[in-house]
Amino acid sequence: MAVTDSGVAGGTITFSGMVTDTTCNVTTNKGADFTVDLSPVTTEQVGIKPGVVTHNAQKFTMHVSGCKSSKENASALKITFSSPHVSDDELYLKNSTGTAEGVGIALTTDGSKAIEFDKAVDTGVKADAAGSEAGADVSFFANYYNYGGSNIATGNIVTTATYTFNYE
Repeated sequence: MAVTDSGVAGGTITFSGMVTDTTCNVTTNKGADFTVDLSPVTTEQVGIKPGVVTHNAQKFTMHVSGCKSSKENASALKITFSSPHVSDDELYLKNSTGTAEGVGIALTTDGSKAIEFDKAVDTGVKADAAGSEAGADVSFFANYYNYGGSNIATGNIVTTATYTFNYE
């Protein structure tokens, strides 16, 4: 905390925001902010080969509605997942506060092939013209991701990501 000559304490305020070309209402059974709990896997199920682990993939669904494009020729509603915990190859989230080592979380559309973080992914929701509303369920899977090969350690995995929607 900063102290001024008059003895009054000061501090830092952090603000963040984003300008997008669409605003959507996003709901899940837990609201716009939610947790996806994956069932545990064994080290044998994780295996020794780096990549997406298909055991115990957890499907999650977001209902989007009220999405209005500000672009004249917009046709595809896309979603981008971001995080400060993204791997260098942008295929998985590193464990941020858990105790497991060599295992992270990947997002997939089909339970087996990782989607890239920080890259817009087509949701399959289409708009007819600027100002038209789109509404649909958008589903993904959370998968464990082996990035340690045979060097993994048991423990819990905790990591976070944010998501944004836009029209292209």
